[in-house]
Amino acid sequence: MKKYLVVLDGIEYRAGHQSKFEKVGKAESMPDMLIVQTEQGIEAIRECVGVVAVEEDGEAEILDAGWALPWISNAPQYENVNTGMGVDIYVVDTGVRGTHEDLSGRVDMLYSFDGEPYALVGDQPAWHGTSVAGCAVGTTYGTAKGAFVYNCRINWTHSDILKALDTILRHHIDKPDYIPSIVNFSGASISSIIGLAFERLTRYGVAVVAAAGNSSEPEPRYPARNIWVTSVGAINQYGDKAFFSNGKCDVYAPGQDIKAPDVFSDTATRTTSGTSFACPYYAGLLACLLEGSDKFNTNLLVSAFNHSMRNNIAETGRITFPNGNLPTRSVTSNGLGGTYYESPIRHISDEDIGVWLAANVGDPQLVADVCKEYNLSRPRIDRIAGAGDQSMEIDKYFSDAGVTPWWFT
Repeated sequence: MKKYLVVLDGIEYRAGHQSKFEKVGKAESMPDMLIVQTEQGIEAIRECVGVVAVEEDGEAEILDAGWALPWISNAPQYENVNTGMGVDIYVVDTGVRGTHEDLSGRVDMLYSFDGEPYALVGDQPAWHGTSVAGCAVGTTYGTAKGAFVYNCRINWTHSDILKALDTILRHHIDKPDYIPSIVNFSGASISSIIGLAFERLTRYGVAVVAAAGNSSEPEPRYPARNIWVTSVGAINQYGDKAFFSNGKCDVYAPGQDIKAPDVFSDTATRTTSGTSFACPYYAGLLACLLEGSDKFNTNLLVSAFNHSMRNNIAETGRITFPNGNLPTRSVTSNGLGGTYYESPIRHISDEDIGVWLAANVGDPQLVADVCKEYNLSRPRIDRIAGAGDQSMEIDKYFSDAGVTPWWFT
């Protein structure tokens, strides 16, 4: 029998599926999502009343990080006034060797498809999850040296990823309000349902950070492609986009020739590359930023920070993580070191935008969609449009539609 991922239009349609198909698993905290196992085929599911989307179960692609921390620090040594203490990072991956000296005492297992925390052999690279965790919270190799890791070991099928996310969401909801949550997913998939499942977590205050993918494609894969998920691409030590990294990402961080913990002993290390390792560096920086926050405010803070980054990067090309009197953790697009945004708006002149706005002001929906696609900030649009009719026309569209403009105010 084959497995299928199913999204329903409401939980009232669940009963019909449970009576019709051989095996139906339901996510407790996402009740409109099902895992259906049946001999009847995808068309039989698609024809059922209340089905919004259905996909055959597949597998997400596992993505394959000395120089990274100094580069992020703009200084010879990485220092941060915050360590991510009190913040949970859920590492959804191949498993984590929690006894490794770089992680010891700050790892607990939350989910495992086979009951084991990690494996030394298998179909997937056994070291991957331990290296990812090390880049996020490692005492030597990580950016958030005080954050806690919840190990979520998956077999990389979409259905198992959904089970892990369901477990994470229930854990997040049930834990004390003063512990923020970040999910790190160093994998990539073509499944839009998987993107939607990660988005669901953000609605409850979970910040989700995902690797863009290593296929040199023009855009990230899912879940990084989902607008509510922060997509992370990789750069090399010269500040250039890594040759393998997918493009159009929210953030780029060190991801080529990275030193990180290895799974094969409690002291082992390895040198590796991939957007998989850029992703946890950024997750760790967010954990430091969120230290002292609460879990339901987490995603709002991350969104506000990301929005601020996009606005400022458009004007100055640079923004920094707060770091007291120590050297700043920086975000830049001009090669000065640090994690950076690839900002399409820096390559589109104000004149070009002005001409395009004038030609399309009669279609505010199109204007809104294009502004969103290219991260064109509200202040910039206002400046280009002047005080004028173009900006007011766009405002009127949103007002008539009864929604708040998506762009940043």
